Amino acid sequence: MRRHRADLVILILTVILMAVGLVVIFAIGPRVAQFENSQNGSGFGDFYFFGHHVAVVFASVVALIVGWTLKHEMVAKFAKKMVIASIVLCVLVWILGKAGATGIVTCDEGACRAFRIPGLGVGFQPAELFKVAVLFYVPWLIRDRKERKVLDKSDFIVPISLLMFSIAFFVGILLKDFGSTVVMIFMIFTMMLVGGVSFKTIGWLLLGMVAAFFVLVVTQRHRVERIMGFAQDGEEGWHLENSLIGMGTGGLFGVGLGNSIQSTGYLPEALSDSIFSIIGESWGLFGASIVLIILVALMVRILSVSKKIADKEQCLLVVGVFAWIAAHVIINLGGMTGLTPMKGITLPFLSYGGTSMMFISYAVGVVLQISGWTKRETIEEDEDTSSRRGQRGTRYSSSRRRA
Repeated sequence: MRRHRADLVILILTVILMAVGLVVIFAIGPRVAQFENSQNGSGFGDFYFFGHHVAVVFASVVALIVGWTLKHEMVAKFAKKMVIASIVLCVLVWILGKAGATGIVTCDEGACRAFRIPGLGVGFQPAELFKVAVLFYVPWLIRDRKERKVLDKSDFIVPISLLMFSIAFFVGILLKDFGSTVVMIFMIFTMMLVGGVSFKTIGWLLLGMVAAFFVLVVTQRHRVERIMGFAQDGEEGWHLENSLIGMGTGGLFGVGLGNSIQSTGYLPEALSDSIFSIIGESWGLFGASIVLIILVALMVRILSVSKKIADKEQCLLVVGVFAWIAAHVIINLGGMTGLTPMKGITLPFLSYGGTSMMFISYAVGVVLQISGWTKRETIEEDEDTSSRRGQRGTRYSSSRRRA
């Protein structure tokens, strides 16, 4: 199988989404800065958030290039070690948070989820590294057990169960990051479904995870409140209420960039988790629909790459990236529109952030790398080459007969 040009449509769609995020944050950043300064006495400049996001987008582009150029097989060799390292880092963040080391870790409302990187204004979230570890480990595990014909036996069920319950405990309970937990579990089940794991095995594993999620929800008061906020108005539904107000105010074509009212303190996390509501307010239903179409087009394009790959492990890797992005989109947009309970999680390539965008950009880079080795494109190239050879041979024969 010969290498050919990568699927540049994926690259173009990703860059467009990054550009849209930059434009929106440039427009509302000064309003958010002014509100934060008035409420908390901080000293943010008008373009602080935009400048920070530019740096993150630049780092994300670098990460995408790394994923595109660095052979994914080299990274896959360290998948097990990445899982272990992710668990260790989750525990370390939790310990430092309990010790009150706020200069080293970032804590918000009792949840410590990231290491603070001095001087950069960003944090490193172990949960995002865990997603990359899952992305590489699960395809290897499925392929290896399938080759040994033990895919539905304890040799597969035990390690995959340990992985999922490790995610639920170390990310869901210790770091209190329920959103990232759901994303990783969704990735795992999607890859298992495509990888040929029997429905019976998936069913038993799913039953176990449902029980684990029930425990995760009922043991944390803020999660119960979010479920309540999904079903009723009032204090718990403040976020959803203002999200819907923002999108409703935007109407068909929006109030215009820089004219957002919800970003002035009414809508929590206007730059990150709630950015889709700001897009709806600023650009209206038309603009929000265009952004949604681009997101869907990106996911469909990534999924189409998986259908052209002969290697099972590579196929599952691409499916994992699709599931990663899809889970973020579903959870974020579902919460912002009231279709699902509210859960703070970023909208890929659009939300203000750091680690999340960089790691997901790396994953898209891996898809671009694999898309350059798809089976269908190679066949088409062979057919085109044979066709050209046949044409040259025909012309040569004709010229000889005329001679």
